[in-house]
Amino acid sequence: MEADERARAIIIGGGIGGLTAGIALQRVGFEVVVLERAKELQEVGSGLPLWTNALRALQKLGLGDELEKIGVSVTAGSISTWRGDVLVDLSTEELLKRLGTISTVVHRAELHATLLKAFGAEKVRLGATCVGFTQDSACVCARLEDGEEVCGDVLIGADGIHSVVRAQLFGVQKPRYAGYTCWRGVADIDGTGLETWAWGHGGKGGREGKGYQFGITPMTNERAYWFAQLYTPEGMSDKACGRKNEVLELFHDWHDPIPRVIQATKEECILRNDVYEHKHLRHWSRGRVALLGDAAHAMTPNLGQGACQAIEDA
Repeated sequence: MEADERARAIIIGGGIGGLTAGIALQRVGFEVVVLERAKELQEVGSGLPLWTNALRALQKLGLGDELEKIGVSVTAGSISTWRGDVLVDLSTEELLKRLGTISTVVHRAELHATLLKAFGAEKVRLGATCVGFTQDSACVCARLEDGEEVCGDVLIGADGIHSVVRAQLFGVQKPRYAGYTCWRGVADIDGTGLETWAWGHGGKGGREGKGYQFGITPMTNERAYWFAQLYTPEGMSDKACGRKNEVLELFHDWHDPIPRVIQATKEECILRNDVYEHKHLRHWSRGRVALLGDAAHAMTPNLGQGACQAIEDA
């Protein structure tokens, strides 16, 4: 369908993928409305590495200068054991020559704010919960919880891993547990030179069993983003007020700067969630309706490709 001044796109979900899609569609002439179920746009999260696929997409949308303001380029790092024995040093020099850019680490909330500004906050309807849709040869209509219908020419489901749009298109599919839980945090510490990805075997402190990981990358404003992973049965107990001590107990005797970075993190800046993914779909669209991001292909957070793929989809 050719985009003209009358073409209207409805996007379900005002996250990173939904806003990026909105910006892209506006650039080719669509009128766009984003329907977001939250009553307030308050993107949570911590650090987010944007890789070449996402960076190029955002640059094509004219956001390259804004990314430079909020991001830090990753140029090197290392993979180590939990003791600090370096297994391999990583350099992006060759890839940088070939691709021009490799990875920029941003704060998820700052990226979301940048996208919202570029799209236009006034075009996001908050508290608009989509419960389904109807479509025919003339149009597609999103049906809201209060009974209202919002109609347009195309509808994009960017409503995450528990997507209502996906469920109606292809049936309800329960996300499957990926086998591990993940902590993420932003530390008030200069992350320059602290890049590391450590793998270890451990019980408490990292000596028995398997499946412990910890990574650190620098961010702007003298901050460092870190993540920790532990292979464990689904449903591990979680209390927000005890997350810092929990992570310290697991990683207190890992190599520097890991314990130091955890200590420099405020309790409220630590998130934890079990990790889930979806089975692959053979198709992401049907008729006037399409999916993107986690609604289409929810994946594990390794390398931050969940958000990157959502941006590339858009």
